[in-house]
Amino acid sequence: MLREGLNKLQVSAGFDEVAATYDAMVSLNPGYRRHLQLAAESLLSHVHTQKPVLLDLGCGSGLSTAALLAAARRRGMDPTIVGVDASGGMLEQAQRRGFDDTVSFRHGRAEQLSDLDLPPADGVLACYLLRNVTDVDATLRAIQTQLRTRATFVAQDYSVADSESSRRRWTAVNQTIILPLASVIARNRDLYEYLHRSVDDFMGVQELAQRIIAAGFATVESRSVGGWQHGILHLVRGTKPLG
Repeated sequence: MLREGLNKLQVSAGFDEVAATYDAMVSLNPGYRRHLQLAAESLLSHVHTQKPVLLDLGCGSGLSTAALLAAARRRGMDPTIVGVDASGGMLEQAQRRGFDDTVSFRHGRAEQLSDLDLPPADGVLACYLLRNVTDVDATLRAIQTQLRTRATFVAQDYSVADSESSRRRWTAVNQTIILPLASVIARNRDLYEYLHRSVDDFMGVQELAQRIIAAGFATVESRSVGGWQHGILHLVRGTKPLG
């Protein structure tokens, strides 16, 4: 359970407030865009149609959407990409990127995909989403339902529950770098304090994999990134089985 401060029901409004400065904040993490590209490539390596429908859940300011589009085009694909986010402010930033009609955006919550009238998907990407939804299991079930048979889901997120050393490293970076910068650049520590707590409170990768399986996925795999975020930032991939 999240401790005092901003809670999950307030996260969308929090992102609205920092939307204009969000890209400046994440640009200070030299690996941020590279990790988005890694997640996009992980998804597309398991997409086997030349005209896939791809969903980018929790697309935020559109950085992950751009990574997904670039990765698809490197593979010679002609994708249809729909970015979904609960923050209207972040979606405004995404729409300003000047995507062509390959990409569209929808305002909505990942827990309620069925309400958005989206097409069946050949792949779903969710970067930094699952620890911020109000119901992880409902979100996973909604994603599983939205996918075509044998289609793939990739989640990229922070988790330190399985490693005390990773938790200490995460806390040190937040306290000495991220939160001070949030005060200067975003002029709003509340959201970034919440994001720190959300990682502390999120489940371990092993539990997440089990919950993905419980939602109806098969062949669930996970791995961590390299560098200082090893053991902190993880990729988890699952496939929707036949039947």
